[in-house]
Amino acid sequence: MSPDPSRTSELRLRAAVESAPSGLLMVDAEGRIVLVNQEIERLFGYPREELLGQSVDFLVPEAFRHGHGDVRAEFFASPKVRAMGAGRDLHGRRKDGSQVPVEIGLTPVATEEGMFVLSSIVDISARRGAEARFRAAVESSPAGMVMVDEKGRIVLVNREVERMFGWQREELMGRSIELLVPARFGKAHPGYRDGFFHAPDTRPMGVGRDLYGLRKDGSEVPVEIGLNPIETEDGMFVLSSIVDISERKREEAERAQLEQELRQAQKMDAVGTLAGGIAHDFNNILGAILGFGELLQDSVEGDQGRRDLEELIAFTLRGKSLVEKIQAFGRRHEGARRALDLDGPVREVESFLRSSLPPSIEIRTMIQPDAPRVIADPSAMHQVLMNLGMNAGQAMPGGGHLAIEVGGVYITDSRARAHPELREGHHALISVQDTGNGIPPELLGRVLEPFFTTKPVGQGSGLGLAIVHRIVKDHGGVIEIDSAMGAGTTFRVIVPAADFFGAEEPGEVVAPPGGNGELVLYVDDEPGLAMVGKRRLERLGYRVVLAGDGEAALELFLAAPDAFDVVVSDYLMPRRNGLDLAGELSRVRPGLPIVMLTGYIDDLPEDVIRAAGVGEILRKPATTGELAAALRKVLEVRAGG
Repeated sequence: MSPDPSRTSELRLRAAVESAPSGLLMVDAEGRIVLVNQEIERLFGYPREELLGQSVDFLVPEAFRHGHGDVRAEFFASPKVRAMGAGRDLHGRRKDGSQVPVEIGLTPVATEEGMFVLSSIVDISARRGAEARFRAAVESSPAGMVMVDEKGRIVLVNREVERMFGWQREELMGRSIELLVPARFGKAHPGYRDGFFHAPDTRPMGVGRDLYGLRKDGSEVPVEIGLNPIETEDGMFVLSSIVDISERKREEAERAQLEQELRQAQKMDAVGTLAGGIAHDFNNILGAILGFGELLQDSVEGDQGRRDLEELIAFTLRGKSLVEKIQAFGRRHEGARRALDLDGPVREVESFLRSSLPPSIEIRTMIQPDAPRVIADPSAMHQVLMNLGMNAGQAMPGGGHLAIEVGGVYITDSRARAHPELREGHHALISVQDTGNGIPPELLGRVLEPFFTTKPVGQGSGLGLAIVHRIVKDHGGVIEIDSAMGAGTTFRVIVPAADFFGAEEPGEVVAPPGGNGELVLYVDDEPGLAMVGKRRLERLGYRVVLAGDGEAALELFLAAPDAFDVVVSDYLMPRRNGLDLAGELSRVRPGLPIVMLTGYIDDLPEDVIRAAGVGEILRKPATTGELAAALRKVLEVRAGG
């Protein structure tokens, strides 16, 4: 007997309903359940016997039951297919009372028995879990996440974006992404955005130009941005990963500054090396000029000739001082400090400034009668005045007035407490004033920092005022700065007066002490200097034997160790330098009086000098008076020993 086709079709239909991956549930016009499949039983936890004939509201959570009947009645009044996922978020109620998120599709079914509705129900718990994990990942991302649609509207942001830009997400959603773009880039940004949407491609972080975001407060933040196009059913979106690189930029700036400092230090070292290299030869030249000039003083007749020689000698000594200044600057080394009248350095700097600054700048100097002496390195004070004067001149490119004034000030205890570097008592006050544009208040506290400068790139190292600050601090003083925009700037240098240190008053100038026929071994590899030295010492009453270098001097000495009363030697010589020579001579004859001449500003270690037996060191070129005093000192020490 052949099977009944209609029966076969019904069986197939039931099998399809039962095995459907989504829950299938049919209700009548009264809302009663008339059909369920196995997935409905699994999804809600009820056997079908407990569901059939029950109101479908039985499966609706209590919070949503109110009004569900009206919604159902409205659908039956105007039945039409409703696709899965259309409408609001929906939930079902399980037998155990728990809720399950679902998507529901509705299909009206017209039969001879009336209208029914077939509901297709899908458990979306897994999808919701994935969405929750996605949202958690987005929210906890250390990078800012912003998603925009093809019109540039923001559709997603995370917490990092709120922190980075200062906006709440409610203020950003639906707004144009240009809200987060600085105005200087705003006009071009829509074009870049449209271009990306027309040719979307993943762009990794850090690729492209420097980028900046605009915060809510109007400030800018440097950022790196990665772009990822995302294709969805709703169209193309772009997910932007944004990283705040402010800290990195700061570190890069610090590293660049350190590299600049290193380069500057290398330049300074090169200056010192160059200065040390030329010092010997240049000082030899100056020494010859000085020596022959002094020798001529006694033979030149006429007041004008003697005055000319005095000027020649004065300029030679200024040349010596200049070499020392160059070396001190390059080596960052300061010479010996002594009681110093500031009138000399001020006049020297005034002369230099007049020849260096444009004539549109009027220069005035004033030394007050009460200006005290200071205990200072002359080269260092010269450098302070020079840097402050040049700085003041550069602050007046269109011309103006530059005033340098030196006076005295008594620092009271209350004022000393405001400057812990100072002590109550008398101080020298150096004031350098200009009529330039002034220093902006926000920069006033930084002008003494190393490498800080307001000058254009290449027009200033930012070291001048920093060096001034270092020197003044090393001398126990302070710098005060007064400035007003449009009214100029005044730098005041306050350093302790000489009486703080018990400095002696300068004694009366006396003639250089002479010799008593002592035999001097004079060692110099420059024949001209050796001859000048011989003639100077012979005029002072010494007998002199010359040696052209250290080896020749050692041979002469070893031939007659007891014949020589004193040795005067240059330091830097071929074959054997002056220090090595002194060591050999002292080994042969301990206590031998030795004077050494050097063109180097760097002090040799005291213990090394003493170990070699050197009694006195003179800076080249030395005057006849300095040489005579050094000789008498070492000879008297020997006699006293």
